[in-house]
Amino acid sequence: MKNWLKNYRWHIIAWATFILYEYILVSLILKINASLLNYCIHYLINITLFYIHAELVLGKSLKSQNPAYLSIIILTILEVCLYTVIAYLTDRSLSREIIVPIDKLTVTDWKFMSSTLWRGIYFLLFSTAYYFIKSYFHQKHRTTKLEKEAIEEMLKQKQITLELANAKNAYLKAQINPHFLFNTLTYIYNSTHKSEPRAAEAVRYLSKLMRYALECEHGPEIMPLEAEIHQVENLLQLCRVKQPDLYIDFIYDQKTESTEVIPLLLLTLTENMVKHGNLSQPEDPGKIVVKVEKGRFSIQTTNLINTGLNDTGFHTGLENIRQRLFHTYAGRAEISSGPKGNYFEVLIIINLQEVC
Repeated sequence: MKNWLKNYRWHIIAWATFILYEYILVSLILKINASLLNYCIHYLINITLFYIHAELVLGKSLKSQNPAYLSIIILTILEVCLYTVIAYLTDRSLSREIIVPIDKLTVTDWKFMSSTLWRGIYFLLFSTAYYFIKSYFHQKHRTTKLEKEAIEEMLKQKQITLELANAKNAYLKAQINPHFLFNTLTYIYNSTHKSEPRAAEAVRYLSKLMRYALECEHGPEIMPLEAEIHQVENLLQLCRVKQPDLYIDFIYDQKTESTEVIPLLLLTLTENMVKHGNLSQPEDPGKIVVKVEKGRFSIQTTNLINTGLNDTGFHTGLENIRQRLFHTYAGRAEISSGPKGNYFEVLIIINLQEVC
């Protein structure tokens, strides 16, 4: 009820003002008195005619692409006739007079029906004006809304254009910075490969690893493992430049090289083994085993636990791997890790058969 009153409050105020105006005009100026019931019923008929003409006759006929003008004329004539008859019969019933046949109507009856006919036309004109004013404001509101949406779309396109320009600038900066870095590393290598061959080799391996990492960042979501296997070997060579007594058995076959998985899994595990594991025992080296069996790809790493180091960073690296596996493979991948006696083991299994 509150919503109805809120939506139609101006209609109620307008009708109340109009009825008060006519009551003052008729009762106080023209000295014509009628019962309250008579006023209420006649105004109910008038208001009903007003909204039927505006909402149904004009509303339905003029909203279509091809307005039905003939239908409007016919329906309007029918409205006026029905209104006149209903108003006459209502007045007769309220005055408790006998309803007489049309051939026995008196002059007074004809005068009443004429005035009622004019009053019906009077309300139809008001109804027509109301419909066109309402349509004007509705169209104006719709035009304003469309203009607002057009402006918002234009601003959105400008924002997208600006973001695209920023992205292009960021991409160009990302190209310039690595380009400068690799040029510097090349210069260092060329300057030291004769005087400090071990340092030069370290720079060469580092350059390859960094280039691969950047390619992975801007490359496809999954890649053949072959390139990463070569980078693991580069990483081990780089580490042996600094630490010659580094022992890791890296086991894989040609079948695993062509397997496509998300990049940097193998490289991250190897880097963490070198950083946190004890790989200095030639009789008990670390192991990296990469296999593909029956559609299941697996990476297993095992190394002696280095009890003198803090392995917090390793847990962070494993959590990053876990998140990447979940986002790419969801339930088709699993990772387990933890100490087993004197060893720390990590096992990653990916079900390749369900990859689309």
